[in-house]
Amino acid sequence: MALSLALSLPLTVLAADAGYEPSLPSSWALSAVLEKGSPARDALVRDFTAANRPGNPGEAALTVEEAETLLDDARAQMVYGERTVSIVAPSMLKKQRQDHLDLMKLFLKPERIEAGAAFSKEHRAVLERVETQRGVDFEVIVGILMWETKLGTITGEYQVFNAFVSQAFFIEQANAVALSRKDEQGKLNAEAQKRRVESIRNRARNNLVALVRQCKARGLDPLVQKGSWAGAMGFPQFMPASLRWADDGNNDGVIDLYNFDDAIASVGRYLSERGYRVDHAKAVWNYNNEEAYVQGVLAFADALKKKLGRVSDAGPLWVAPKELSASPPDGAVPPRAK
Repeated sequence: MALSLALSLPLTVLAADAGYEPSLPSSWALSAVLEKGSPARDALVRDFTAANRPGNPGEAALTVEEAETLLDDARAQMVYGERTVSIVAPSMLKKQRQDHLDLMKLFLKPERIEAGAAFSKEHRAVLERVETQRGVDFEVIVGILMWETKLGTITGEYQVFNAFVSQAFFIEQANAVALSRKDEQGKLNAEAQKRRVESIRNRARNNLVALVRQCKARGLDPLVQKGSWAGAMGFPQFMPASLRWADDGNNDGVIDLYNFDDAIASVGRYLSERGYRVDHAKAVWNYNNEEAYVQGVLAFADALKKKLGRVSDAGPLWVAPKELSASPPDGAVPPRAK
């Protein structure tokens, strides 16, 4: 079974810069921190080549030669310096939550509901099949696809390999640059910021390894995969570490997250396996750890049900307020389907 994620678009690359300066994001390149024979590089190669990683099905180990060749590839050198600075900056926490709140205000506009209804009619067969198979209201699946990529119209233009490299190996440098800027000082206490830095680094490194090994298993080039600045891919914006839940919705033997049948099936499988039948709100929270996200997706699903004449006797999907977690995780971006 293959998993199609490749987009054959041109890539702007940066050569390794001999003038690396930690305080200058424009000088950053992978080779500056992953030199041949360095402990950090050797540890990454070991993860790329490990026989297996428990809890990560669907991956394949690289050979040492393949891992070294990948890290030496000129395309791997590019680092999103300023983007990484903005991700780790304390102000990102407030900005990201505000972005969720702003989007929630747009989510129930009539044109969004109309678009959701048209999409539901066009893909009714697979939506109903997944709902029956997984026990997930198909309007919730449509709501997630609407929120994540506006039904596949906005999927991201970042090279995900380079996005993960940037966050996994330059987060300390980015943090130092961010905290040196006056407008970022005093926004978050030192201990909380330290936890954020570590969370971002660990998540990025785990997803980097998952991306490379998933691509090896499917014969894909990890250096051409595109997605969001956080590394989320396809119509449902799955992180590489979440590809274990990707599903073949049209039974063609290929899982393609840029195909709506497969995207719908993948979201349905994820929500089902994260306990949708027991607590649908918590399952959506697991997809994206923001209260505004949960409220927006479920309120949209309720409105779409009404539009489609599928309102059930069980009542609305969204009932507020409801505590979904003791606290959101540390980090600049809540995990998508992780």
